[in-house]
Amino acid sequence: MPQGTIVLFNKSDCVGIIADERGERLPFSGMETQTTDVGQQVIFDVRGAKATNVRAVR
Repeated sequence: MPQGTIVLFNKSDCVGIIADERGERLPFSGMETQTTDVGQQVIFDVRGAKATNVRAVR
């Protein structure tokens, strides 16, 4: 599973951006995540061009 950091989250649209370990940015939906906190380290799956199943790293 890739690891990354939430770098942006727009509450009004419920979408955000995750930067992965290589610096690539992937969009994600706030509906498919357990956290939306900017700066939070996360692990996630990739489907097409977006991150899914986003989970916080504790």
